Amino acid sequence: MPLTRRTLFRACGVAGAATVLPTAGAAAAPDDWLGWLRANRRHVALVLDDGRGGRVSHRPHEPQPLAAVRMVAHLAEYAKGSVDPDERVRVADWEQYYVGLDGGAHRAALRELGLRCTNGVTADDPQRFVTVGDLVSVVVRHGDYAAGDWLRGRLGVAVPAFAAEVVRFVLGRPVEVERYLGDPRLRLEVLGKLSDVPRTYEGRRPWARETWAGTAADVHRSCREVARGVMVGSLPGIVTVGVGVRREDGRVGSAAVLTREVDEAWSARAGELAELVRTALLEPAVLREFHVSLS
Repeated sequence: MPLTRRTLFRACGVAGAATVLPTAGAAAAPDDWLGWLRANRRHVALVLDDGRGGRVSHRPHEPQPLAAVRMVAHLAEYAKGSVDPDERVRVADWEQYYVGLDGGAHRAALRELGLRCTNGVTADDPQRFVTVGDLVSVVVRHGDYAAGDWLRGRLGVAVPAFAAEVVRFVLGRPVEVERYLGDPRLRLEVLGKLSDVPRTYEGRRPWARETWAGTAADVHRSCREVARGVMVGSLPGIVTVGVGVRREDGRVGSAAVLTREVDEAWSARAGELAELVRTALLEPAVLREFHVSLS
């Protein structure tokens, strides 16, 4: 699918958003993402490589929370072609990984796939089928962690499951996702305590800080392997972006941007950061602005 501005925002789940990009040589306004990056260098890790010799790197090997962009590793494995995109997946097998706390990503995924969701949480008919390609699509477009966890198991990707992170938050103790899936009593315990977890953005930030971490260098490597698409990840206090673009001449541009300690207002502007990062891979002047902001 061509990476137009429209499809980018659809992938980010922020259709209709707008951003103003700085012109070459202009100082970043204090309310744009370049200004935020400049003021929060110690909370930023990134690698941008436009595939034409332009590159910006800042704290590339420092571990930071990844949010949904850790699923770029799933996409890189899927891109190898070991799984048929038309393989059918029962909705119940996908939704067994849904625990909650995903910011509405799963609900958006159901809506995109035309699956009725009367309770606003899970599909009305868990015996329906979707395809592996459908699950890949909702991972990219909406960051659906349940779909990502299903792909993790099917593709054999050695990363923690998001469901396990949520269960740890709810119960206050680590639990392997396989145990959670196979123990009905444990699932009932989680369901019973889910309403007790903090509901606010600020209340969930301490938990989000301790979720899976990785490096911008590793995410960037996976983005180069995928070479097409935009993924935005967010959890309370965390905004992350992974981008891959393939030009007509075959050259690949890729980027990974990891930010932490992001307040709620900036988190709501995650789509602007994704657009800015993608533009930096296409326009040398914007890539230079990243270099200036982080140098």
